[in-house]
Amino acid sequence: MPSCLPYYAPVSSDEPEESSVSTVVATAVGTGHHTLRVQGYSRLKTMHGGNGTYVESSAFKAAGHTWRIYCYLDGKGPEDAGFVSLFLMCDPADTSTGNALATDATTGNAPAPDAYTDNAPAAAESVVHAEYEFALVHHRGTLIKWPSRSVRGSASAFCSSKMWGFLRFISKEDLEGSRFLKDDCFAVRCKVTVLQELAIKEEDARPLGPGKAFARFLCSSIRG
Repeated sequence: MPSCLPYYAPVSSDEPEESSVSTVVATAVGTGHHTLRVQGYSRLKTMHGGNGTYVESSAFKAAGHTWRIYCYLDGKGPEDAGFVSLFLMCDPADTSTGNALATDATTGNAPAPDAYTDNAPAAAESVVHAEYEFALVHHRGTLIKWPSRSVRGSASAFCSSKMWGFLRFISKEDLEGSRFLKDDCFAVRCKVTVLQELAIKEEDARPLGPGKAFARFLCSSIRG
């Protein structure tokens, strides 16, 4: 008895196939700057120059959030003694839900050897994604014409339990021998760019070609 293959009606070639495209975009929603000026460096080095101690900026607004800069004049950890460490933190009042403060010291995005962190932010914590950059500028806070010392951090997740920055921004020897230190003063300019993720769906109903190829594929699959 001959076998009877099921019959499939051919797909009309003049009927367009529906298609859509989704695009996920990380876009900058705001940028701000703040300059921390360290006036009386030699005295502050005595008062706050011990390894692991810091001076901090006042709270400042940038890109819709509140931030602070932390400057360790003799390094954040023992292995970073002799260097200036710089960190940026989103103010806990701007992101926290009452959690204890911890730090995630980093040079880029990898945790540093001396870092202490709560691992992932608590589920209730608000996270701000931002790029940041530190640059030595004229001691009056203005941009300079000669080459500057600047370091940029990639997109990082800021919350009340994490701050990001650079353990070895510049050595004390290099700083004290440079023209960035003038009249016992130096200045660091911080640039903050806040990022936001957006999902965009774009409809596209243009024909993708004849539908006969799909029908042939079904027929060949059955016969095979």
